[in-house]
Amino acid sequence: MFESNSASVSGDALSSKALRVLHVGPGWGQRGGIASVLEELQSQQGRFQEDGVSFSFFETHGFQRAKDCAAFVFADVPRFAISLLRGVDIVHFHVSVRGSFYRKAMLCVLARVARKKTVFHLHAGNFRQFEASAGSMSRRFVSWFVKGSDAVVAVSSTTGRELQSLGAESRRLHVIANTAVDAEKAVGKPVMSAKREASVPYIAFAGRLAEAKGIDDLLQAVSLLKQQACRVELRLAGDGNVLHWEERARIYGIDDRVVFMGWLGGNEKIAFYRSARVFCMPSHYESFGIATLEAMFAGVPVVGTRVGGFLDLVESGVTGYLVRPTAPVALAACLRRLIDDPVLARAVGDAGLARAQANFSAEAVVCRYIQCYRAVMDGQEVSRV
Repeated sequence: MFESNSASVSGDALSSKALRVLHVGPGWGQRGGIASVLEELQSQQGRFQEDGVSFSFFETHGFQRAKDCAAFVFADVPRFAISLLRGVDIVHFHVSVRGSFYRKAMLCVLARVARKKTVFHLHAGNFRQFEASAGSMSRRFVSWFVKGSDAVVAVSSTTGRELQSLGAESRRLHVIANTAVDAEKAVGKPVMSAKREASVPYIAFAGRLAEAKGIDDLLQAVSLLKQQACRVELRLAGDGNVLHWEERARIYGIDDRVVFMGWLGGNEKIAFYRSARVFCMPSHYESFGIATLEAMFAGVPVVGTRVGGFLDLVESGVTGYLVRPTAPVALAACLRRLIDDPVLARAVGDAGLARAQANFSAEAVVCRYIQCYRAVMDGQEVSRV
C-alpha cells in the first residue's frame, strides 16, 4: 500500500552535480501505457532538477514490421551506444511484454557492458503470464534482467509481488505509482468541452478498446441495466477496433446506449470524466490504472476489478467498488447503485479525490523516484555481464 510522502529529498544527498538519468521508453508513435508515464515524467522535469536529477529520453522503433526491426538494429542500437557515452549515470528501462521486453533487454546488455547503473521498471499487468509462456532462453533473459538491475520498480503492490516471484530482492524493489498531472492540476478549475452534453447519466470508460480491458463485460453490464429499465448511457473514449465493439453492442441490443468518443486529451478528457455519473474500468489485468486515477482526481466514483493496481488505488466501498474480473452481473449491480443514488455517487467521488490527493500526488511520486535514484547511487555494485 502506498503512503503519502511529500518531504523533499535534498539534492546534496544525491550529488553536488546533477544526476543524469536516461529513460528508455516505447516505440515511436505509441499512445497510452508507458508513453503516458514518460509524458508525465517529462512534465515534472523542473521538479526533479530541484533535487539534482536531470532527464533525457530514448525511444526505439517497434518490432511490428521488418523495416522497424532493421531500424532498431542499425539505427537505435548505435544511437543508444552513443547516448551511453554522454555522461549517463542511470539507465531507467520502462518495460512491458513481448517486443518491449526484448528491445529493452538487448539495450540493457550494452548498458551493463558500459558499467552503467540500471533500473528495471515494470508496467505490464500480464508480465508473469508472458514469462511463464516464454521459452527457456527468454525466461533466463528475464531472470538476468530483473536480478541484475540495481533497482527494480513496480507500479503497484501486486506488480511488486510478481517481481519478487521473478527474483527481485526486496531491498532493491521500489513501488512507485504513476501520476495524473493534468487531472491533478485541474482539480477545482473549470474546464470546457466541445463534446455533446449528456441527456441521461452516463458511464465513462477511457483506455484501449480491447478484450483485456473488459469491454465485453461492460457492454453486458449495460445490457443488464437496460433490461432493468435503468436510464444510462455508456461512453467509451479511446482507440481500438470500434467496428468490432459496435457490432457487439448491436448483439447485446444496446447500440442506442453506447457512444464511441475517440481518443480524448487535455480539457476534453477532464470534462468527459467530470460529466460522468461513474467511471468504469473492468480490466482482466491492470498493472496500475492511470485512467482510474484521472477519474479519481476528477471527483468521479469508480468501479473496477480486484486486480493489479486497482487494489492500491480503490478502497472498495469507500472510494469506489471492486468486483472480480469477468463478472458483468456484479458489475451492473455496482453501477446501478451509483446511477440510482447521485448523493452516494458524489460522496464516493469526493472520497476518491481525497485519496488521490493524499497518496498519488505528483509531489509524492517524484519523491519516491528521487529516493530510488539515491538508493541506486549509494547501493552496492551488483553482478555485471
